Amino acid sequence: MFGKLTWFVLYTKPRFEQKVYYNLLQMGINSYLPMQKTLKQWSDRKKWVHEPLFKSYCFVQIKPEYYREPLKANGVLRYIWFEGKPVPVSDKEIETIKLLCDSNIPVEVVELTLIKGQTVKIINGVLKGLVGEYLKKTGQHKILVRIDSINQGLMVSVPPAYVVACRI
Repeated sequence: MFGKLTWFVLYTKPRFEQKVYYNLLQMGINSYLPMQKTLKQWSDRKKWVHEPLFKSYCFVQIKPEYYREPLKANGVLRYIWFEGKPVPVSDKEIETIKLLCDSNIPVEVVELTLIKGQTVKIINGVLKGLVGEYLKKTGQHKILVRIDSINQGLMVSVPPAYVVACRI
C-alpha cells in the first residue's frame, strides 16, 4: 500500500535554501520555499530583497516511502525528525504559510516560547489531544502529565511543533 503525499521539512546548509529548492524542482520533487520581501540596509544604500521566511528550511511534498530522494539534493543536511521519523507538516499549515507570504503583509518568524508550569496541549502525533504541564526545553519540550488519583506523573518529550499553550 502506497502512502499519500505528505509535507516534510528539510534542514539545509546555511543560505542554501534557494539552491535546495531549485535542485528539488529539477529532480521532479514538489517543494515549497516560503519567501518574504524585506528591506535590507547597507552602509551606502537600502534595497528590497526576497529571502527565505525560515532560515535553513525547505518544505517537500512526497510519499513517505520515498523520503530518501530529497536527501540527494545538493545542500540538504537532513529532515527535521522526531521518534525516528521525519516530522509531517499538515496541508493546513502549508496553506497558512502560503496565505501569509502571499499577503504582502510583513511577517516575523518567532520561536514559540512556553513558560515552565504552563498548561499545554499536544496537537500532533500519537499523543494528539493530551494535556499536560510544560516543564523544560532541551531540544524537545518536556511535558508532565499528572495522574492525580495515584499521585504520580508521567513525563514525555515532544517536538516543539507539536505543543501549544492552552487553558483547561
